[in-house]
Amino acid sequence: MGRKDKALCQYLRKPEVFADFCNGIIYGGKRVILVRELAESQEDFSRRKRGRDGVLRAPLRERDVSKLLCREAFLLKISIENQDKINYCMPVRCMEYDEMEITKQLRRLQQRNKADKTLKPGAEFLSGIRETDRLIPVATIVFYHGDGKWTAATQLQDMLEMRGVDGPLRKLITNYRMNIVCLEDLQEEHFETGLREMIALMKRRKDKEAFYQYCFVNEERFSRLDVDTYDLLCAMLNMKLPVQNKEKYRNQNREDYNMCVAIRELMRDEKRKGIEIGKKWGEKRGEKRGEERLGILIERLMNDGRQAEILSASRNVALRRKLYLEYDI
Repeated sequence: MGRKDKALCQYLRKPEVFADFCNGIIYGGKRVILVRELAESQEDFSRRKRGRDGVLRAPLRERDVSKLLCREAFLLKISIENQDKINYCMPVRCMEYDEMEITKQLRRLQQRNKADKTLKPGAEFLSGIRETDRLIPVATIVFYHGDGKWTAATQLQDMLEMRGVDGPLRKLITNYRMNIVCLEDLQEEHFETGLREMIALMKRRKDKEAFYQYCFVNEERFSRLDVDTYDLLCAMLNMKLPVQNKEKYRNQNREDYNMCVAIRELMRDEKRKGIEIGKKWGEKRGEKRGEERLGILIERLMNDGRQAEILSASRNVALRRKLYLEYDI
């Protein structure tokens, strides 16, 4: 897991951020899912697979972020998979995750029923579950925060060779639809936590003027960021802001940080570096241009039979300038 995905996963695991994310993408920013309705549900999965050496192994698979939405009427397992790069097999990967979740629930239910000895003979005993037993539904959301739009498959059938398959046969082929959310399509005003700042700046990361303008127009929020949001922005934006020595940006007698001060310092540093780069580039360009002019002058002098003046021109700046004017170089 890369730095960005790790930072984003840690941030989304905060209940208030998870609720804000779901409300922003599902309900358009309305406060429908509440923090008190969320319960921890982070689990590892393993599936025995035979390696190249023929040995069965059980590699661990972990969801990026998972929470259980608990209401009186229902339970729902919601998981988020973060992606900063296109993955052409993502529908299968999500389908596998969901299948493992459901299978794990089923195994637990079968074990409980077997221990309770409440199964009726026949269909219940054969299946290991009672007619009235129900599993908790699962939903996976893929959050793509890379550049541009998601251009890979969004459902299983997009990955299958379906050309020539007629309509009635298509209905027999199982499909799995992936829930994909692209950062570029999100509206930052639909979010209340630091996701608002992250989404807004990520959308403007290629336009420095718009990037800085957004920061300073919204200075009230950027001047009082909590430490987790500050660290998230530094990681997601690859900003060269001091993460280890960020205490210098901490507001006096408070627990939040002023990123606007840090960004202004970053702008000054970038301006200084820009001046230095421009100066060096100008010097190199001047040297190259000078060499080109001298080369042309030497060629002209040789063509005119004035070889005796070449050495003097290479050493005498005044003479060289006079010759440049003479030959209009």
